[in-house]
Amino acid sequence: MSKLRRLTFVFMPHRQILRDIQAGSFKPLYLLHGEEPYFIDVLTKALEATVVEESMKDFNQTIFYGKDTELDAILDAARRFPMMADRQLVLVREAQDLAAWRRSAEMERLEAYAKQPQDSTVLVFAFKGKKADGRLKAVKAIQQRGVVFLSERVRDYKLPAWIGEAVKESGLAISTPTATLLAEHLGTNLSKVMNELTKLAIVLPKGATITPEIIEEHIGISKDYNVFELQNALAAKDIMKANRIVNYFEANPKDHPVAMLMPVLGSFFSKLFAYQSLTDQSPAGAARALKCAPFAVKQYAEASKRYAPAKVGRIFGYLREADRKSKGQGNATLSDGMLLREAIFKILH
Repeated sequence: MSKLRRLTFVFMPHRQILRDIQAGSFKPLYLLHGEEPYFIDVLTKALEATVVEESMKDFNQTIFYGKDTELDAILDAARRFPMMADRQLVLVREAQDLAAWRRSAEMERLEAYAKQPQDSTVLVFAFKGKKADGRLKAVKAIQQRGVVFLSERVRDYKLPAWIGEAVKESGLAISTPTATLLAEHLGTNLSKVMNELTKLAIVLPKGATITPEIIEEHIGISKDYNVFELQNALAAKDIMKANRIVNYFEANPKDHPVAMLMPVLGSFFSKLFAYQSLTDQSPAGAARALKCAPFAVKQYAEASKRYAPAKVGRIFGYLREADRKSKGQGNATLSDGMLLREAIFKILH
């Protein structure tokens, strides 16, 4: 397997399953489970779009909701033959709410079906928000005859690389710092990230490079006034730049609430503190230890020259205080802008 294909598998683990579905190669059983809803939604939508022709969906597509149905009704539907078609789709949404997972007798019936599934039925369990119990014999039986896909969340430190891979697949390009800007602003909600990337793919020509200027124009994230640039200013102890950004945030409080800024800054200083305690501070060694991109290590190294560990320890207190007061605890008068200004002043002085 080539390096590119390995990367695609790591960042887009659903990709091969999706290709098979789009090619019309279906399994009789799918258990799509895990904490990340995005990959489950992508695969579920692909199955809905391809298993049954649109004109036949009233006859050959049945949708259940886990909380409102019993397993026996699902299995009865799955055992039916399709009407005037090669196959039917039986989809169980919110399958994590199906009471049958906690009932041994019903799990035995699901196991029995999974061992001898109806070949003309595609039975899908969309199990969101948590993992299914892999110890269940029914789950093991589904694995043997169908697909059991674990949809794991993309961790925040891996998100820029995930964005880079998604952008590449759309025929565009993006630098790691620009992908990090998007990651910092949009967070780990992959559906939200993909919605924004889809907008860019529509308006940009193939092969174009996504720049901070393009992001500012089409997504509304300022390339100069965002938490990522504030973090850069603090790392460099650039007082003038930090104050300009604080002024902008103060003038636009709805877009930059303190409660959303503090966790990002807290994460930066936490990693700075961890960097300062490393015995191996080489770019590669620190990147592995901190679980961050190598380019970020350079910033921690520079910031480490400007902030002693004792100072970083006090900064955690400044950030916690601002976060607490922004939520109304011990504060009746100070606005978000004033709280942010106070915290940044303490950090820089």
